[in-house]
Amino acid sequence: MRAALVVSLLLAPSLAQAVRWQVPERGGVLFQRTIAVDAKTEPAGASFPEVWSGATQPGTMLAGELDVERQRRAAPVWDLRELVAQLGLDLGNSRAGTSQVHVEPAGRFQPVRVDATYGPVAGDGKQSFTARIEFDAKAARMQEVPPSLPRLQGHVKGSRVIDRAKGLVVRLDGTAELTLDVAAHKEGSDATPAMQQTVRITDAWLDPVVLAPNDAEFKGRVVDAIVSAVALLRKRLAAKLDAGHEKGTDPHHDVQTGELALLLLALLRAGENGRDPLLARGLEELQRRVIEDTYSLAVAILAIEALHTPANEWAELRAGRLQAPFARALTPEQLELLRGWVRSLVDNVDTSVGAKSVRRWSYGPAKTWDNSNTQYALLGLYAAHLCGVEVPSTVWGGAAEHLLACAREHGHPDALDLARNRDVEKGGRGRVTASREQPRAWEYGDDREPTGSMTVAGVGGLTLCGAALRLQRKGSAKLLADIDAAVRGGFLWLQQHFTVRRSCGPLEQSAVWHHYYMYGLERACELNQVAWIGGRDWYFEGALNLIASQGKEGNWGEDNDSAFGLLFLKKAALPVVTPR
Repeated sequence: MRAALVVSLLLAPSLAQAVRWQVPERGGVLFQRTIAVDAKTEPAGASFPEVWSGATQPGTMLAGELDVERQRRAAPVWDLRELVAQLGLDLGNSRAGTSQVHVEPAGRFQPVRVDATYGPVAGDGKQSFTARIEFDAKAARMQEVPPSLPRLQGHVKGSRVIDRAKGLVVRLDGTAELTLDVAAHKEGSDATPAMQQTVRITDAWLDPVVLAPNDAEFKGRVVDAIVSAVALLRKRLAAKLDAGHEKGTDPHHDVQTGELALLLLALLRAGENGRDPLLARGLEELQRRVIEDTYSLAVAILAIEALHTPANEWAELRAGRLQAPFARALTPEQLELLRGWVRSLVDNVDTSVGAKSVRRWSYGPAKTWDNSNTQYALLGLYAAHLCGVEVPSTVWGGAAEHLLACAREHGHPDALDLARNRDVEKGGRGRVTASREQPRAWEYGDDREPTGSMTVAGVGGLTLCGAALRLQRKGSAKLLADIDAAVRGGFLWLQQHFTVRRSCGPLEQSAVWHHYYMYGLERACELNQVAWIGGRDWYFEGALNLIASQGKEGNWGEDNDSAFGLLFLKKAALPVVTPR
């Protein structure tokens, strides 16, 4: 009896201690996640306001997302489908007690208060939890939230199994029952009828696998994901070629040609041989088409350049054994074709400004611009430069002036912390740091909020401009210094807002352009040979999420998203090497 009492007393402190996630410093945990959302709206057929944020998140727990105690995700819940996971993966509540969960309404519904209760942990690690979700009237008044937004209430019930020795949640099951109400109201000439949406979310996490960037298993899973994506895109390419080409009504935005070029680019960067009958057929079709829009021209040039990229060049550049990319050996016919494409691309600028002083692009020649087309124009022009096509320095200087002019100072100055590829690969701790930088961010046009997808576009575009100007020995010292400062500022903004779960920035845009952002993040980092941003391994985190979210056919949503995902996993962008 006394011995049993002693054992009980010895065990009691360990059971009372909080558990921390035992994950490698820049690693993560991959789960098998099964989630289902059943929503019903009354009256039937009513147009209920959007409260979700794109696709469901994959079953991953990333070390970079943990709070300083390494017990829970530091960021608030920004998607209601993550309520069960946020509660169940919180190891800070590994004993009986209560806590609050921060939910970010982001203008989609009224503020809420989420109060959670955790039961005791049994000897086998089992623990139950519940949460009550209520409308937060005080927060709604203080934030002056429009009454037209849905009001949310509901509850969550779940259970989990904690492995204290391993510092893991090894199983999680939960259900969220939510009710969203829109009250009838009339504002100006718009009347909104009363409507209600009831939602049931069932979420299960099991079979956790702890992974780190250098693990053989992680690398093997990346290879498997690439192989599956290549097989899928080959099928998609064959289907597009068999379907033929029907040009759309807008001559400056030929979606079909842009998609064809992107599929070819992704497959070539993934290592597929350009002499393969399918790819050869696709390249022949691409070179036969009349291409006018900026995006399609740029990606077509990128595809031709990828066809002639030496297989060992990427590794040689990253290792520092090669000081500049090899010259691409195009056929005379291809070189002449690229010269024509470059002339069209250079002509697709915004005609409302002086072409010699500012260069910015839209889909075609127009008195407007956007930074999405601008980044792709610069990518295409730089690829053409690698192929031996001359691009005037005025183009690079004018584009740099534009990107500098629309770089918004956004946020508070902070210390920049970047790690280079070579330092990380050699096991070193070298950093590119600055004690106090001003964060810079970019937006699509001049009337929107900055986004992650456009910020990586600004960083990548300025990096290419700076590299081209230095290689041509053009550009003033002030312009080159301003470019470098803006690139550092862009990386600082990404450091302050970093996530691979969505495009950082406004939630209403983040989910739609997620994979587009991921490919842009890969380019910005690889062009600048950046391995870690603020101590976080951007490639590992992004690749783990892509592995977890890949469809059974090897896809990530639509064909474009699948191509972007494949380009990210392959780290396709070449480092920019300049004579600095």
